[in-house]
Amino acid sequence: MVSAQTKSPKKAAFLSILLPGLGELYAGGKKSSRFFFFTEGMFWTGLIGFKKLNHARIHTFEAYAAAHAGTNLDGRQNSHLDRVSNYKSIYDYNTRVIFVEGEFANPLPETSENIWEWDSSASRTQFIDLRSKATWARTRSFLFVGALLFNRFASAFNAAHVAHSTLPTVSLEPTPQGDLQAQLSFSF
Repeated sequence: MVSAQTKSPKKAAFLSILLPGLGELYAGGKKSSRFFFFTEGMFWTGLIGFKKLNHARIHTFEAYAAAHAGTNLDGRQNSHLDRVSNYKSIYDYNTRVIFVEGEFANPLPETSENIWEWDSSASRTQFIDLRSKATWARTRSFLFVGALLFNRFASAFNAAHVAHSTLPTVSLEPTPQGDLQAQLSFSF
């Protein structure tokens, strides 16, 4: 009968690492279970929302670059995006590389996938702003990944504590008659 109420702190912690709130539910902590289920759902909502926002903003700055600089940035590395952000055109970039590196220069090949030329400096500034907004959304999504990990560990510690507090304690005390008296108690 006593073993049916005993909850394993290790099992509770493991369940909460799998899904925050599950270990608390197993251990009998209904309030904390609801709290961790709720926070897990909110953190997943935030992560997915910021991932989608980042994806939409990437498409926005890529379309903007196609319209105002005549370039296709789809799938390009950040180093290329930095060049497009910092130089008016591939010609300005290559001129700078040749000037700085001299005979060891390795300018970008002037192929169709590498060529860009901004129609105005205001357009290039707007592109930088759009790209910055995409980076902001991506950074926020990383924060939610951290929050999800923290939520798992906080829930695991809490679930182990809840399960530990449901473990029975047995105490033996001497009676005035010289006998031993056993007492079984549960903490909730």
